[in-house]
Amino acid sequence: MPNIASTRSASRPLRATAIAVVTLAGTAVHLPSANAAPHAVTLIADTNRDGRLSDADLPGRGSWSDGRGALVMPNLDDSADRCPTLGDNGSRLGDDALAACNDAADEQVDGARDALDLAPLRLAALPKLGPGAYGRISVNHTAAPYTRLFRRHEGGLPTPLGTDARLTADELRSGVDLALEARDLVRDPKVFDGLIDVTLEVVDGDRVTRDTARLRVAPLILTHDLLPVDRMVISDNSTTPESAERHGHDPDVPARPVEKGEKTFRGRLRAALAEAGLNDRLLEYPTGGDRWMRDQFITGYFEVPGPAGTPRRMRVLLRSSDVMPEGSTRAFPLRDAGRSAFTVLRGPGTAAVQQYDTGRVGDSERSKLWGSFSSTGNFLVAPPDKRFPAGRVLYGSDGGQAAPDPTFTQLLQAQREQSPLAVDTSWLAVGHIDEFLSFVPADTERGWAAVVADPALGTDLLRKAGASGLLREKSVLEGNHLATAGIDRALDLLADQLGLSNQDIVRVPAIFTRLEVPGYPRQDIVANRLPAIANGVATGTRTYLAPAPHSHAGPDGRDVFERATETALSAIGTRVAWVEDWDYAHAVGTVGGEIHCVTNALRDLSAAPPYWRRTTGTPLLSETD
Repeated sequence: MPNIASTRSASRPLRATAIAVVTLAGTAVHLPSANAAPHAVTLIADTNRDGRLSDADLPGRGSWSDGRGALVMPNLDDSADRCPTLGDNGSRLGDDALAACNDAADEQVDGARDALDLAPLRLAALPKLGPGAYGRISVNHTAAPYTRLFRRHEGGLPTPLGTDARLTADELRSGVDLALEARDLVRDPKVFDGLIDVTLEVVDGDRVTRDTARLRVAPLILTHDLLPVDRMVISDNSTTPESAERHGHDPDVPARPVEKGEKTFRGRLRAALAEAGLNDRLLEYPTGGDRWMRDQFITGYFEVPGPAGTPRRMRVLLRSSDVMPEGSTRAFPLRDAGRSAFTVLRGPGTAAVQQYDTGRVGDSERSKLWGSFSSTGNFLVAPPDKRFPAGRVLYGSDGGQAAPDPTFTQLLQAQREQSPLAVDTSWLAVGHIDEFLSFVPADTERGWAAVVADPALGTDLLRKAGASGLLREKSVLEGNHLATAGIDRALDLLADQLGLSNQDIVRVPAIFTRLEVPGYPRQDIVANRLPAIANGVATGTRTYLAPAPHSHAGPDGRDVFERATETALSAIGTRVAWVEDWDYAHAVGTVGGEIHCVTNALRDLSAAPPYWRRTTGTPLLSETD
């Protein structure tokens, strides 16, 4: 597997402080002041979230709240790059088999880096136990299938505790250092809600004493577009996912342009990133021609406290749950290009996860409704604010069958932090929320603004420029009418749910057209007639990448849509870098797409404050500009 360490969150070395009594696998352990009573059973976890074990963790260790309680990382990366990309006989692994491999899939710890993804626990010494005493450590019934306990050893890697989890009197007298592994993230809270109760029971003669520490599996936090771009991911259309699986793939080697307009798009994208201060950031992802990069996965991360409260993070690529109307099988149910998240990007510090409803496989007729809505291009994250300190997930839906896979949205809801909100996008042909909405930083009290497509503004600009011929087309008249109504409904919802006001909205010109697609199960649908400026990408450096709109030259020779957009965004402190994508994205197929559709971004996670500290009065975004 190629080395793409630059795309992953580097593990920071954990530092033992000067007052640490014991250091285990890089975690400073401060022995609690256990009293001399022979049965003062004490099981301690990082309750106060400062990245170490100490007396400060004792209060409340048996409960969990938003403000206090230990966290454990879902150990889903591949620390030793050991996960195979092919079966033993050289055949392609099925989607589920490909996703099943990760560090938590076996009982061994794959090196010191893997050990850091386990949550430390400490059984305080019980020096006065009788000779026949013993202890047993257990995990609550619902959490047991999703966890694994290890014993830590000074100077060595943790080893599995064993099925009986029995501890001898000698071990209990000396104290025992343990580690807890979370084997998955929370997917369905009715099955597993993420709370883990680890209980130590000590039997000494006829006396039985217990202590419990409660932990929670760290939630998946999806990234928002105000975080700085680390790497911009684009499609390597010349390399198929299967070829990458069989022969390997170096994502840092520039791909050969093979699609119409691809060379121009790539060159202009590089130049635009350079304008944003992001040189040499492109990452090549093999798709074999499925250029819609945003539809392959959406990015996020797990985080837990590290030393001195500095968070340790694991990048997560959440694969699209798009069961395609044609070509899906039980072994290969999902969009093929999504596999490269596992075979190319997964590795040390980077996990890949998939979640889909197996009942959808083979239902090709209804997949025409489901498929596009399940693509991850249909998901955005509104940036953090006081209502939603981790940001809020938004996705397009009609409230019925034309909606994302319900098990996928259930997984997002189960994280408890970003409260997914469905927005009516039934009026859009593709149905993706990013066709009319994005977010940029703003010099306002909120700190960010919504970039929203405005057909009325687009119409007015063209009329004033003397280019009203387009506006007389029946499909454009009807399309703008349908789009205006749909966008107004969406803004009413966002005003109610996010508190957006007119001061939080930047309207950019747009022109829509009504489509008639024979045999398609949805009608009265529209697409962007001209490249959708709202379908752009905020870089995290105050520069917004937008598609060249191809509207009409004004008196100064500048495109009137470009001029209006630059004026509107400059008023809130954001620059615009224009990217030519007409042939490569906009004019492809019946509907096409824009920059946001054909790129993806791995964001700089260090710019985000720890999610457990995002409370009212705490800065929600770091000062990176």
